[in-house]
Amino acid sequence: MRKESNIKQFHIRIFIVLIATLVFYSCEEKTDWTLQESEAFIVVDAIISNEFKQQEVKVYWSNTEINQLPEPISGAEILLSDGLTIYEFTESPSSVGLYYSNPFAVTIDKVYYLVINYNGFSDTARAIIGADYILPFSADTIIFQDSLYKYIYADSDDPAMIEVYYDWSHNTEYCNSYGSCFASETFYTLNIIDVGQEFAPPKQEILFPIGTTITRRKYSLNSAHQEFIRSLLIETEWRGGIFDIEQGNVPTNFRNGARGWFGVCLVLEETDTFE
Repeated sequence: MRKESNIKQFHIRIFIVLIATLVFYSCEEKTDWTLQESEAFIVVDAIISNEFKQQEVKVYWSNTEINQLPEPISGAEILLSDGLTIYEFTESPSSVGLYYSNPFAVTIDKVYYLVINYNGFSDTARAIIGADYILPFSADTIIFQDSLYKYIYADSDDPAMIEVYYDWSHNTEYCNSYGSCFASETFYTLNIIDVGQEFAPPKQEILFPIGTTITRRKYSLNSAHQEFIRSLLIETEWRGGIFDIEQGNVPTNFRNGARGWFGVCLVLEETDTFE
C-alpha cells in the first residue's frame, strides 16, 4: 500500500509541474518596444542582361518607417565598365530615380563593375554571368479555377528567377472587377534547400480570363545572386511561415555602404495568348 501511495504522489507532482509549466509559458506580458532608428542609406536595384536594349538601374533611399514607399534618388552618376568600355546611364525625364543606358548587351566572358556616385558618396559592385547557357522554359501548367484560370509554376531545371506578366486589357469587364488590366508574379528555383520556402505562407492567387496575354521572363542566377534572393525572401515572402528564422541583414555586393544588388544575367522571354 505504501508503494502504491508513493507512486500516486509522484504522479500528482508530475501533474502539478506540467500545469505550472503551461501556466508559465501561456502568460503574456505587454511590452513596449523602442525601435532603434538608423540613418537612411542608398539602395541600388540593377540587373543587366544579354538582351540588346536600354539597360536600367534604379536608385532610391532606404525606408525609415514600416510600409513606407521608397524615395527615389535624383541626380546620381551611374557608370558601368567591363574593363574596356564604359557605359553611362542617364536619368529618365519621366521617372525620378530610374536611369537608362544606350542600348548594349552583356556577354559571358567579361567581369562588370557598376559605379554609383551621388553627392560626394561613391560605391562599386562587381558581377559576372554565372553560366554560359540558360535552359528553355519548363512545361508549366494552367488550371481551371472559379470560372477563370491559374498559372502553376514548375521548377526550372537550372537556378532561375521567372517573372510572369498578365495582360487581360481586352476584357474590360474583368479589368473593372479585378481593379487593373495587368498583374505579375515572380517565382524562383534556387540550388538551396530551405525549410522556410517549404512552409512559406500562401501568396495571393492571380486568376485570369481566356484571351490573356502571358509573358514569361527567365533570368539565370549565379550562386551569389541566389544567396541574395534567399536572404531577401526570408525577410519578405517566407516571413510568417511555420519555421521563421531570426531576422538579419540581406547581403549586398556593394562595398562602401550602399545596399541592394547588382546582377548580370542571361535572359529568355516568351509571350503567348492563352486561348
